[in-house]
Amino acid sequence: MAAKFAHTIWQWGSDKESVITACKDVSDVGFKYFESTKPFIDVFKNDKADLRAILETYDLTPTGCYFHLNGTKENDIDDAEEKLPFMQEFGMQIMTIQAKGVFGRVANQEELDYAVKTITTLGKMCKPYGVKPCVHIHYNSTVMIPRDMDFIMQNTDPEEIWFCPDTAHITAGGGDPVTMIGKYKERVGFTHLKDILTDSTLQSEGMEEGKEVYSNFRELGEGNVDYKSVFEILKSVNYDGYLCAELDRSRFGNKISAEMNMKFLKENW
Repeated sequence: MAAKFAHTIWQWGSDKESVITACKDVSDVGFKYFESTKPFIDVFKNDKADLRAILETYDLTPTGCYFHLNGTKENDIDDAEEKLPFMQEFGMQIMTIQAKGVFGRVANQEELDYAVKTITTLGKMCKPYGVKPCVHIHYNSTVMIPRDMDFIMQNTDPEEIWFCPDTAHITAGGGDPVTMIGKYKERVGFTHLKDILTDSTLQSEGMEEGKEVYSNFRELGEGNVDYKSVFEILKSVNYDGYLCAELDRSRFGNKISAEMNMKFLKENW
């Protein structure tokens, strides 16, 4: 099956030197594709020649960028509109969308309605640029539990909005990755793959590069996610998109973490 192995690089940092280090590390490990967060575009929007040189040096292709919603038009719509031409220019195919943060509770109906409205708008904006918007389920966000993703999927156009499962975040929100991916297997447009220890309480370690990180997320194969079943479901629909490994914070360091994830993907996909 021709799925493509990718790795996130936001863990290394968002400044240019950190991006260069990340690109070298994931390239050394054998990855050909990477995902970053949207500040990556701000770093290189006036240094496109430098970015092209980095990509050529390390033989890498960016899959796209991760966008966080915060409930304001300036961030959620205007900033995305500004960044889409850059994404198109560099062949970035995926906009991964995390809904607005909601901490210590599940989202209310008003927040879910806002998420649907904003995601729908982004879908229509992305279409002319050949960018696929994929909704990322995420702990402590508007789209956290299975009910939330059901609402998003049921109230958006499957021709414009796709699903980005994150195996650890689905589990953290009380869902089952196998069940959820099976339910929306035809709409999986991108994946975030990380493992999680389910025999300990989920602990936040604060914010890093704009994302909340957690202590019991692990490298692939180091936790309790049933990847055999997850991969069987994706193969059943001939998924040929990106399998993007990610870990918020590794006990071993970013490059060793990427090595562990690549080894698992090669042995288990």
